[in-house]
Parts: sequence; C-alpha cells; structure tokens
Amino acid sequence: MHHAARPHAIWDFNGTLLDDNRPRLAALNESLAVLDLKPIDMDTYRANYCVPVPRFYGRLMGRMPSAHEWQLMDDVYQAAYLRHMPTTAHVMADARQALLTWQASGGTQSVLSLHQHDQLLADLTRYRLGSFFRAKQGRTGPTGGTKAALMRRHVRDLRLDPQHLVAVGDSADDALAARAAGVSVVLFAGGSHHRDALVKTGAPVADSLLEAIAVARELVNKAQLSSARVPA
Repeated sequence: MHHAARPHAIWDFNGTLLDDNRPRLAALNESLAVLDLKPIDMDTYRANYCVPVPRFYGRLMGRMPSAHEWQLMDDVYQAAYLRHMPTTAHVMADARQALLTWQASGGTQSVLSLHQHDQLLADLTRYRLGSFFRAKQGRTGPTGGTKAALMRRHVRDLRLDPQHLVAVGDSADDALAARAAGVSVVLFAGGSHHRDALVKTGAPVADSLLEAIAVARELVNKAQLSSARVPA
C-alpha cells in the first residue's frame, strides 16, 4: 500500500461541474417535437431522467423508441444542445471553489464524462476549468450508452489504487459506474436527478459540491483505513 497517498477525485461534467439542465431540457423538447410529442418541464425531466438515454425517452413516450426514432431525436438533440449551451449553461455555483479546495488539500483530480470527448475538451477550455485535471476523458463511441466501461478504463489508466479514488457525479449511473470500477462515490443533488432518486442508489448524497468533496474525503479516508487493516 502507498503511504499517505493523495486522494483522487473523478468528476462528472454535465450536471455536476456544469449546470446545463436548461440547454438539456430545451434540446430534449426540440427532439420530442420531431415525433409530435408534447414538451415537458424541468420537474418532469429531473423526475424521469435516466441512463441509457433511450430508456429516458421510453419513460416519456410510454414505449421504447425504435432505432430510427432514437437516431432522429438524438440528431436533433445533439445539434440543439450545442446551439443552446453557450447562452444557457454555466459553471455550478461552487464548482470552482470545490476544485480549488480539493487541490489545496493535496488531492488530484480528473474529469470523466459521457459528453463527446472533443466537445468536453472545448467546454473545459470555454469555462476555464481544464487546468484542474490531470486527465480528461469524454465519450468517443456512439451516444446512448452508460458510463461503467468508461469508468473502468479511466480507473485503469490513472494507475492509482482504487481505495484512493472517489467519483463525484449527479446521476444514478455515476453510482453504478463507480461501483463497477470498485471506487467510492458521492452524488450531488443539484444536477439531472431529484434527490430521492439519488438516495435510492444507497450512495451518500450532497446538496453542494463543497459538501460533496467533504464527504469524498471521508470516503477515501475510510477506504484507506479498511485496506490498511487487511493483513498482507
């Protein structure tokens, strides 16, 4: 075991560091209109949002979309999101402070997102967040998947002991992905999901990102302590 190893936070981007619920909702409603479906409000969005996203559309439509419908709606969604995002998304209120606080206390950080990789890099530059992260990884394959495989690869590439790692995200999928990769997780209730949906995952839930990193530090300390007790 590494002695006094530095904790490492794996941050989600959309809905965690970036408050982009407004452009997501606007883009979703444009994509629903393609099939003459009624627009939804933010409360309905946060109550129903889930990954993989085709399942989310299925909840709103009352049936799973066909492959053709999904492709049609997703194409509209992706273009509409990029159009709305620059004017309606912003960095979460305490994101910069949380990143600085974690860094100042000796922790390292990376960002892992289902956002398209090149777009993620562009957005990190746009919002002047890129310098905080030793690794930045977005989605390189098709849309509509989950984060588990990405997270496993990210953890492997970091070459750090899993007990030093903690994921910070805003969705039930973030909790599933962290567990799949064997790392701790804390969920932030200010993003894509209502708080009660996050509580159901069994992961600790924080109402601010500063609270999230305080919980994250406790989780890493606990994981390191329990691994230290295991005889070699």
